[in-house]
Amino acid sequence: MSEGANTRQVQIRLVTRDTELQVPDAPLYVPVSLKRYGLSEVVNQLLDQDTPIPFDFLIDGKLLRSSLDGYLIANGLSNETTITLEYARSILPPSFLASFAHQDWVSAVSISRNKATQKIATGSYDGVVRLWNHSGSVTHQLVGHNAAVKAVQWTDASRLVSGGSDRILYLWKFANNNSNEETHDNDDEDDEDAASGKKGSIVAVLQGHTASVDDLAYNKSTKQIVSASADSTLKVWSSNYKELPAAETLAKSSSTASQKRRRVAAASLTSSRTRGALSTLTGHSAPVTGVVYHHTDNHVVYSVSQDHTVRTWDTATESLVDTKTTSFPLLSIASLGPHTGLLACGSSARHITLIDPRTTTTTSQAQLIGHTNFVVSLAPSPDNHYMFCSGSHDGTTRIWDVRAQKSVYVISRESGESPTAVYGVDWDTTVGIASAGQDKKLQINSAAFSKK
Repeated sequence: MSEGANTRQVQIRLVTRDTELQVPDAPLYVPVSLKRYGLSEVVNQLLDQDTPIPFDFLIDGKLLRSSLDGYLIANGLSNETTITLEYARSILPPSFLASFAHQDWVSAVSISRNKATQKIATGSYDGVVRLWNHSGSVTHQLVGHNAAVKAVQWTDASRLVSGGSDRILYLWKFANNNSNEETHDNDDEDDEDAASGKKGSIVAVLQGHTASVDDLAYNKSTKQIVSASADSTLKVWSSNYKELPAAETLAKSSSTASQKRRRVAAASLTSSRTRGALSTLTGHSAPVTGVVYHHTDNHVVYSVSQDHTVRTWDTATESLVDTKTTSFPLLSIASLGPHTGLLACGSSARHITLIDPRTTTTTSQAQLIGHTNFVVSLAPSPDNHYMFCSGSHDGTTRIWDVRAQKSVYVISRESGESPTAVYGVDWDTTVGIASAGQDKKLQINSAAFSKK
């Protein structure tokens, strides 16, 4: 900071998109030494707030991470410049809320968006899908996989799909009497199975991949599932198994324990419930590590792969639409929604690349640096279109804002185990940030924005 920064002033204009927190649209002079905290005090005084609200400040769409004087110097501006500052509620520091213990590494997590019966689904290296309530109790154990469960995805309040290292996808149904959400148009046997008191039943076994199923995406409008696999392909499925073609009988596992688990899980499953994919999307030349649907187009999906590419697919025509090549193997992907139109892609090079799929070039919009190991999972914020969280093999979960060049917060593992890794993350308004770890725990941290 320059020597006269405590006495020099600069003219600012304060604007916001939050209609409840607007201040008079008139320029005012403030010391150039002010940073975020001091500027928040100015806004709160203008609002006459009894309880102060912390704010973030943006200049030309980028977060202010220095004093006003630092911004002026960095941009070669004088203090005669009028700075327009956009302010918005800031995310509060995340705090530890809970930790749910598993018997093996926790490899996947998905939070149900149904508010009435909200549950958390986890997949583990012991091959079991577990459903948890907010108190940390297991309400259902879904047994069928004979290897690590690598991905779980809700399809409605009482159904989900899982994929694993055994190359299989399972459609699951379980009792959920409090749900008002519409269910799939499967036959009545599914509802009878769930209503009979079973902890969870297999609706169908989806077969076709020849290597591990590592990620899943679901579209509520089309009721279609897209799976990403280490066999370098993506496959499209329907969550209504009756719309899927029949598949060949599952190959027997060489493991006695695996055979027993599969026999027990499939004891009540008829052979007609083993189904194949609607289509296969080919083009990647290495394992496909992540897949996500477009935020508005129900037939467009994006995938990332260890072949360094981000690919855009049209599931309706089963065609490859676009390929963007990066310099590193890509391990995870998240769509940040319509406000930015960006894709966040985690890499083996420890950074996160922001890519605009609408451009005709392969140039990334930015690289977010902070992790010290593979970035293997990403989840967008449900409340802020510019924010997302990431999970890494460095054992941390980070919160990012694409308008800044570094992470906003770093969440460490509460278990304190070292070395450890985070394998999966999800972010929900009510639950917070859930992270699945090598420490055999699902960790829950708050992730709330400041309120009035």
